[in-house]
Formats: sequence, C-alpha cells, structure tokens
Amino acid sequence: MSGEATLDVLEAHLEAAELRLARLASHEAVERLQRSYGYYVDKGLWSAAADLFAEDGTWEWGQSGVYKGRERIRAALALRGPEGLAQGELNTHFTCQPIVTVAEDNMTAKARWRADMQLCKNGKGSWAEGTFENMYVNDDGVWKIASLHFYVTVECDYDLGWVVGDMPMEGPSEELPPDEPPTEVYQSLPEVYLPAYHYPNPVTGAQPKKPVLPDLPAGDDLGADISALSERIERLEDTRACEKLQRAYGYYVDKAMWDDVADLFVDESTLEIGGRGVFLGKKRVLEYMGIGLGPTGPQREQIINHQQFQGIVSVAEDGKTARGRWRAFVIGGSSWAPVNWGDCLYENHYRKIDGVWVMDKLHAPFTMYTLYSEGWHKTTTPNTRPESFPPPPDLPPTVIYLTYPNYYCEPFHYPNPVTGKDAPPPNPAAGGVANMADFADDER
Repeated sequence: MSGEATLDVLEAHLEAAELRLARLASHEAVERLQRSYGYYVDKGLWSAAADLFAEDGTWEWGQSGVYKGRERIRAALALRGPEGLAQGELNTHFTCQPIVTVAEDNMTAKARWRADMQLCKNGKGSWAEGTFENMYVNDDGVWKIASLHFYVTVECDYDLGWVVGDMPMEGPSEELPPDEPPTEVYQSLPEVYLPAYHYPNPVTGAQPKKPVLPDLPAGDDLGADISALSERIERLEDTRACEKLQRAYGYYVDKAMWDDVADLFVDESTLEIGGRGVFLGKKRVLEYMGIGLGPTGPQREQIINHQQFQGIVSVAEDGKTARGRWRAFVIGGSSWAPVNWGDCLYENHYRKIDGVWVMDKLHAPFTMYTLYSEGWHKTTTPNTRPESFPPPPDLPPTVIYLTYPNYYCEPFHYPNPVTGKDAPPPNPAAGGVANMADFADDER
C-alpha cells in the first residue's frame, strides 16, 4: 500500500471514530438537557425551562394542546403557578429511563423518557406518571429541545391511589389557549393509550449501520492507536446498547407487550423474578408473561408499570458479554386485581450475538412488595413461591430469601468504584442476608 493510500485509510478510520464519538457525546448532551428540564420544572423555574427549547420549539402536555416558541412555552408552564412556585406547592418530576436515538448526521435526536410526579396545590396532593416522546436539534453544537410531548398515563388523588382515585386530564386552557389543538386525542387511566415508539425493538429491529472501512495497515503505530480508540468507542456503544435493551424491557412490560419482551431473549436465556423459579428460553419467557401476568396488550383500567432506574452496566473487555445492576419501581393494579407497588433489584447478564445485544440472564429479587392501601409499614408479601404463580418454572429458585421486613442483599457484580473492594456474599447462615456491618467495617 502506497504512503498516500495508507494516509487515506487512516483518515477514513479517524473520521469514522470522530463521528462515533460525537454521537456518543450528543447522546450524553441530550440526557443532560432533558434532566435539566426536570430539575427546573421541579422548582417552578419556568424561564430557565423555556430557555432549553429551540426558538421554534413546541411543548405539548397531555391534552393541553401545542404551544410554539419559547415565550409561549414559558407562559404555558407558568399556568401552573408563579415563577418559583407558591408556598405549599409541590411539583416534583422524577425523569428517568431514557432511550435516546441520535441521527447518523448528528444533527437531530429523538428520545423516550418517563416521569413520576409528586404534586400538591391548594392543599390537594396527587401522583402522576407518563411518557415523553421528544425531539431535539443540534443548533451549532448546542443541543436544544425541538418538541416536547408528554403523554399522561395516570394522575390520581394521593389518598385514593391509582385506579380508584384517577383524575381526568385537563383540556386546553381558556386563560391561555394553545397555538394548536392536541396532536393526539386520548384519555388517561382508567383508559389506556400507548404512545408510538420512535425506535424498533432493540433485538429484532433494524440495527444501527456501521461504516465499512478498509483494514488498517499492519505495523503502523498510528493505525494501532486508531484501532485501540475504535475499540474503546465500541465498549461505550456496547454500554449504551445494554442500557437501551434493559429500558426497552421496562417499557414493553408496562403495556403487556409480551411478544416484544420475549424477543429480547434467546433460546439459551433464563428469567427469574422474585421467588417464582427459573424459566428457560424465549418460549418460556413468553409463557411466564402471558400466562402469569395476563393477556397481551394494554388493558383498560389496568396499570403494570415496571420503571427501570439506576443502571450500572459493566461490559467485558472482549465486548462479548456484560453485566448490569438495575432497580425497578413497580406500580400495579386494576379494577379486578389488588393495587400494589414494590421495589426489586436486577443483576442481569447480557450477551452480544452477531453484533446484537440480547438478554442472557434476567434475575430480579424483590426488596419489598405491598398493597398501596396498606403501605410497607403495615403489610408486605414475604416473597412469591413457585406454586403461587402460573405457569410452573423449569427450575427451582436459585436462592431462597425473604423480602422486607426481612433483609436480603443481592450480590454486586462490580467492586466498590473507589476502593475496588468486593462486597461480601450473602451469608447462608442468615438465610441469604449479607452482614452489612462487616462490610462497613471493611470499608473503613
């Protein structure tokens, strides 16, 4: 290969690496942008929130209609109350579970998010939850919100809880009429609505394109450096892919999309949730969901949200496998089933097959599960058992433990990020309860 040809190959690889890095940086910027919006609206900082939008940006919340441009968006946000909120108001927005898709040219992006809200105004408290499907624009290197569209799943009276205390969405404001009517007409719980996904199933859908590049010249020091850089970029992309996989799982479970859930697994995969035992393979995952959790698809008067938080993903050096620790905040119930909530941890295994990340092992021990009406301080479920849940498992539970008010700590797949020390394994003599006092002493 001539020197000029070698230089052309190196420049092509470097240009591709720079674009991949730029898109990863944009992914991070979009997440930061949306999280900033959540923090601003928490405290009634309407002007700061409106400044996050492009000049021609749009804002649409539930059935409020569409507001166009920063000044109109600022005014629409201020319908909630004065700048900085009034005394006695609570407007907390927990923004989580992002699935961000940056366009190949790095100029636009889309993202799905969810938000839990704790609200109080005029002495009346309420819960709310829903989904964002937003668009973003790269304006001369600065990412801005191009369109914010929040779909309300439920708003309910705090004391009554979801299902029983559902509150209808408000329509367009008479005080400040929107610039356009709602783009989609729907109702919140007890009705059910599924906002369209901007992305395909991360396993069965179309996969991101990767540039086809000539081989780097052997023995070239700069080529070796570029190759090492590309590998580091790929590990970052692998982490994002595993995060997308897990978050997509949560969105699909929310709406009882059992076929889409099962498609995240392969025939060699396993699933173990609570104390129900181990289910082997994609077909059995589908049976677990469809037989155990109910019919496929969103059901009127039902909510089964499994919100995915706090992911820590560790990709193996060879890029073939990964581990992830997550937690799920579960809220469920219907007019025909108990209204409950719970918290569980995941310690999951992922595997890359032909460039696509799939669920290899899903393991989700519960921390707490209780009726909403009672609360964890009064009534909790010790743990589920294989005989209490159809269909029967293929294997018994891998660990026997009790949930709150008892204590079980699922082993961490990663060491302490500062000290590098491993947490101790659960103590079998205590029924699977880790001795965290020893852990604290060890850390000191």
